[in-house]
This record gives sequence, structure tokens and C-alpha cells, in this order.
Amino acid sequence: MSVVRTQGLRGLWLGHTGTLIRETGGTAAWFTTKEYIASLLLARRVRQGSGSSPPTSPTELRPWESALSGACAGIAFNLALFPADTVKSAMQTEEELRPRNGQASTLQGKPSFARTFMAMYRAQGIRGLYAGCGITVLRSMPSSAIIFLVYDGLKKYFR
Repeated sequence: MSVVRTQGLRGLWLGHTGTLIRETGGTAAWFTTKEYIASLLLARRVRQGSGSSPPTSPTELRPWESALSGACAGIAFNLALFPADTVKSAMQTEEELRPRNGQASTLQGKPSFARTFMAMYRAQGIRGLYAGCGITVLRSMPSSAIIFLVYDGLKKYFR
């Protein structure tokens, strides 16, 4: 209710542009990277032959291959469009951190994705837009590895 009271109904959608950009582009990068790395690992295995490993289908990922391709996907998701998430967070917290109280905002006017992006870029450059990305990537590697390990395992089981 405080958001509606201070910013109106529009406030409930503050940051939606950044979320849309991050989720659509990031998810495209996530799945594309997972499939690309998986295809490289499968091609590598076919080139080398199965060796002493237990026989598996050349189209089925081994658990470690699924986890590795998933971890790479997590990296790609965050690196691809992390600035969109940074801008979204700044837009959503600006009023709370710097209440306007009748004074003009540093962003001059109602917050928009483009204005916030440019203000952040002018103030801190690319480094500011990627602030916090390192820890986010480190967190996403194991979680994406687990997600795709489970996904590929369930896909194999329910085939």
C-alpha cells in the first residue's frame, strides 16, 4: 500500500522493463549456453570414443556433463544482462533511499529504465552497472548446475 500511496498504481510496475530484459535475454543466454556446451561435450566424447567409461548414448549427457553445461549457463545468464537487473534494483529502491519530498530527483522526472541506465553509466561506468555481478555469478553456477542435472536426469527417466 505504501508504494501505491507514494507512487500510484504505476509504482507496482516500477522496474518491469529491466526484469523483462533480464529474463528474456538472460533465459535465452541460459538455454543457448547450456545446449552449446552440452553439444561440445557430446562431440568431444564421440571423437574420443567411450574409452573405459560405462557405455552411454552419444546423445545422453553424463551427470558431470550436465552439471558443467548448467554451470556455464548460469554464468552466461548473469553476464549477458546483469546491468538490466542493476538498473531495475536502482529504480525500485531510489524512492526509499532518496525520498524526493517535493524536490527534484537526481534522475529528473519520473524514473525510467533509460534515464536510470544513463545516470548510472555516467556516474560509475560499466563497473557500476556490473556491481555485485561476481558474487551473483558464483551463486548461479552451482544452482544452475543442479537445475540442469535434475532436469536432464528427469528427462532421461521419463523419456
